[in-house]
Amino acid sequence: MRSLKRVLGTELMENGTILNGKIVRFENILSQFINNLKEKAESKTQQNIFSVVMGRPVHFRDNDNKADLAAERQLESVAKSVGFKNVSFQYEPIAAAYAHEAKIDKEKLACVIDIGGGTSDFSIIRIGGKHKNKTNRTDDILANTGVRIGGNDFDKDLAIKSFMPEFGINTTYGKKNLPVPSSQYFDIAEWSKVNSCYNYKNIKIINEVLNEAHSPKLYQRLLELYERQKGHELLKTVEEAKINLSNKHNIICCLEFLSDKTEIICSQDSFNQSIEKDVLKIKDSVAECLKQANVQAKDINLIILTGGSTEIPYVKQQLCHIFENAELSDEDKLSSVGLGLAYDSLHQF
Repeated sequence: MRSLKRVLGTELMENGTILNGKIVRFENILSQFINNLKEKAESKTQQNIFSVVMGRPVHFRDNDNKADLAAERQLESVAKSVGFKNVSFQYEPIAAAYAHEAKIDKEKLACVIDIGGGTSDFSIIRIGGKHKNKTNRTDDILANTGVRIGGNDFDKDLAIKSFMPEFGINTTYGKKNLPVPSSQYFDIAEWSKVNSCYNYKNIKIINEVLNEAHSPKLYQRLLELYERQKGHELLKTVEEAKINLSNKHNIICCLEFLSDKTEIICSQDSFNQSIEKDVLKIKDSVAECLKQANVQAKDINLIILTGGSTEIPYVKQQLCHIFENAELSDEDKLSSVGLGLAYDSLHQF
């Protein structure tokens, strides 16, 4: 599974997923996960823990306030079901700002850019100086925005652009030269949908198209992918390719799980092209954050990058170009949100 919080506020919470042959509600999976964290923390501290500050994206769902509120309530309900009595929430980019604030003395106007697996969140906040030890930081937070795009979407973009052509996407079939159906490609390229792809309907469609496919060798691979249920292995390979392309211009990926051991060449340029539209949406959300804060990009003194997807060179380059005059702080990308939530819990509890 990827991005557990991303299912909150969606119909998937009701549907659940198949685990060991049984349908399990996502609420139960989240409960087990959070309870495991709680038990480990209690074992480490040798005391019961009843209060928690939970990090949350600025928006669980884009442009859907009702679903956004439902998502937070679902997460609160899960936390209370495992024994937390006092549950508070903090935006993850704000938490990251608190973590970085501990290292600076002078006042800064910061833009926090948090790009994780499922969401991208942005905050503009005054940190350091006289703001540092304030209990109530409401006046320091000038704006928060977010968009439901993250590393999982970049995986999907790369899968469709560089991997799926080897499975027959955009090829044709039949006497009328119709394009092969696309939904089977897009669904199996998305982490949250893979587990529900392997149904009779999809495999029936693929078999019927294969009989008339003009590129049967390629399309046969799609059938094998479905029949052998190798979607997660494919996306694991795609994710590894994404990470390796952060420091290499070209890589070769071997799909060992396929009978013909297909090799796929991926380039950094091709990856950048595949994620361009999603990065543009991220930049639009940053621009909206600046607008809501009533500040200009040149007014920002500090950019704080957090979340694993800010390691992608193209993403980092595009975002830093917006704030050419700002200092960059990008250490502790994978731990700053958790650390910032801990600082916030000192103030709240």
